[in-house]
Amino acid sequence: MSAFSKAGDQEQSLYDAVLDEISTGKLAAGQRLKVSELAKRYGVSTSPVREVLRLLQGEGFVEIHPNRGAVVKHANASTIQNIFEVLQLLEPYFVTWFADYAQSEMIDEMEEIQRRIEELPTGNLNEFRKLDFEFHWSICRRHYNHVAADLWKKLRTALNVHGAKLKISPVRHQAIMDEHRELLAAFRANDAARAEAVINKHVAGSFTQMSQQMRALGL
Repeated sequence: MSAFSKAGDQEQSLYDAVLDEISTGKLAAGQRLKVSELAKRYGVSTSPVREVLRLLQGEGFVEIHPNRGAVVKHANASTIQNIFEVLQLLEPYFVTWFADYAQSEMIDEMEEIQRRIEELPTGNLNEFRKLDFEFHWSICRRHYNHVAADLWKKLRTALNVHGAKLKISPVRHQAIMDEHRELLAAFRANDAARAEAVINKHVAGSFTQMSQQMRALGL
């Protein structure tokens, strides 16, 4: 359920817009978020802006200080590690179920997303991250455990936000492509054990890539 289901669509649209600008680096870590400026920028009153900033604070994307107002929160290696430790538990839970129960058209949809990923220019990281999210969300959103699926969605969103400035090396990019294809093959074969092995390798590789970069940047 949307956090703004009772308040209407305006706040949800504003939330999505601000979070997208944080996740793409348009609103950079440490940048001040002035309520009046954001209201003018998005063509809304200050009230929904304050509500959105409070929500983003609760989700760990924004810090609100009594004398400085709101700022985009800096991520650190510890934050990333905590997220990955939970994802290492959740991802096998979803992919093994999907391997057992996914219908052919569900896998067809994932293969279409993968085709779009592979057609992207290598440097288009913003679109790559969105499609990669969509690829994995195609698995999680069909699971009967909506609480777990919503948790996964929040964690993966957080990774995209915190990793907005990080690069994906050519070697890691190729590994992601290979691992996606291995997952699809496991799903076609209804091979849950193979799917679990692939997703464990996939998550571990992403963690190594992100954490090494963050340490190198002193985060």
